[in-house]
Amino acid sequence: MDLNIVSNEEKFLAGKLEGYTLKGAENKFDDKGNPLPFPGCTIICNIPLNTNLSDEISSFQKKIKNFNPEKTYFYLPQSSFHMTLFDCCNLNTKNTNNWPSDIDLDMDHKDIAFELNKRIKNYNFPKEFNLKLKTFFGGYSIILEPFSKKDEKILRNCRDELSSLLKIKFENHQRYTFHITLAYILREC
Repeated sequence: MDLNIVSNEEKFLAGKLEGYTLKGAENKFDDKGNPLPFPGCTIICNIPLNTNLSDEISSFQKKIKNFNPEKTYFYLPQSSFHMTLFDCCNLNTKNTNNWPSDIDLDMDHKDIAFELNKRIKNYNFPKEFNLKLKTFFGGYSIILEPFSKKDEKILRNCRDELSSLLKIKFENHQRYTFHITLAYILREC
């Protein structure tokens, strides 16, 4: 998620934030909440099931369902809760400047995943980093922030190193906001 979206929540949700389209479910679900084919590669941190954290997130998700307009959001199952550490490539980035350099656009997504995995095979991910709740966003996301300056440095360095190894750098690389998605917007509120 981009800091510009978070900082301009009302405009974004109204579909009026210049340069940011409010795509229905980011092309991942149809307007009824059915999954669509969405091949891609992303580096995530899973939220383990049956933990206090996953249970609390699920409990919060159930509460916000009651406040959001019906059929406006598709709520993710608890098993899908995660924090994205680094976006690599997907259906939405194909044919854009965000596609990994030197990866053929016509490659099968499994071959792309294999190639990207080779690039980070010897990378040592941080053993630990801590995040905390910053705010809730748009009725569908939990915005996180590093717990300390040390954690901020660990996460930003990790993202920079992955960017270099994978040869992928999104325009919002420095503005990337850590978050846990609880739902996808199916239509404008």
